[in-house]
Amino acid sequence: MMRAAVALSLLLAACSPARDVRDEDAAGKALETAARAAGIVGDRADATGIYAVGEDRLCLTGTAPRYRIGVSVDFGEGQRCVAHGTAQGRDALAIDLGDGCRFTASRNGDRLLFPVRTPPACARACQGRATLDTLVLHRLSEASGEATRLRGADGRLLCAD
Repeated sequence: MMRAAVALSLLLAACSPARDVRDEDAAGKALETAARAAGIVGDRADATGIYAVGEDRLCLTGTAPRYRIGVSVDFGEGQRCVAHGTAQGRDALAIDLGDGCRFTASRNGDRLLFPVRTPPACARACQGRATLDTLVLHRLSEASGEATRLRGADGRLLCAD
């Protein structure tokens, strides 16, 4: 009896119509497009939003591939960096924080990674032993409105116009 049930199950499985992977791909793309249009899912190419880890914060406002950027690193009293500038790009962001502080940060999904060594000119944005070197931040929000209200270690808006 058991053999008959197994054989019947295999026969029915073999006779069932095959699913077309192309139909599933099209349905998935349509669902993603609808979610983006409704604002449920952000555009992965757009880096706008808030990135943070602990007391370190960064905001990006604007529209891909051009952004306004603000970054704040806070290691405690007298040990911080606060800088504002521009960023341009998608997966790699060319960041210009002014006064010769220019470097490229990479985006890996929702992570933003600063280089191991930023240019010496970036030290002007810092106090004490704080540095922008090797900063790794994770995206907390894709909302531009939240990014414009983010404050730095100095209490000021990081991405104010």
